[in-house]
Amino acid sequence: MAEAPATVTPERTLLQARSDYQRGFGGLLGLVRRELRIFDPDLSELDINSAERVETLARFLRAGPDRRIFIALHGVDYVRTRCPRLITLLGIHASSLLIYQTIGDAAKVQDCFVLADGDHLVRRPVTVQPRGVLVIGDPKECQPMRERFDEIWESSIPAVSANTTGL
Repeated sequence: MAEAPATVTPERTLLQARSDYQRGFGGLLGLVRRELRIFDPDLSELDINSAERVETLARFLRAGPDRRIFIALHGVDYVRTRCPRLITLLGIHASSLLIYQTIGDAAKVQDCFVLADGDHLVRRPVTVQPRGVLVIGDPKECQPMRERFDEIWESSIPAVSANTTGL
């Protein structure tokens, strides 16, 4: 007989500094089991190209064929020019790691957030402000952000590839 999963008491922590947001993101990377959804202006504040972060993302993607990372960005220049490790990971896991760029109304959205499995969230309501929130183990609070991400994703286009084309 299978045991029932342990009940997780939801945690909510207010974030006061940009470094708190980055640490919250790192914490979510340790919790994600199925999918990671990132909405950010350009990923420059998440230290996403560090060897440690890329290895964490790679380990997550290698753990199963159903693992996915969806990234929606306002601008992709930072990723294209300053994230070679992430681009290499994209080349290895092209069907599991998708990087899109917002267009239309989605390009005007001013918050940023990371959603892990629809259960955990780190969010800044206004990207240029340091304050935010870290939510752990609260699918009910995360559900509206999942819907918001889906709307942003629908108003975005594929924008970064590991392949370079041209003359």
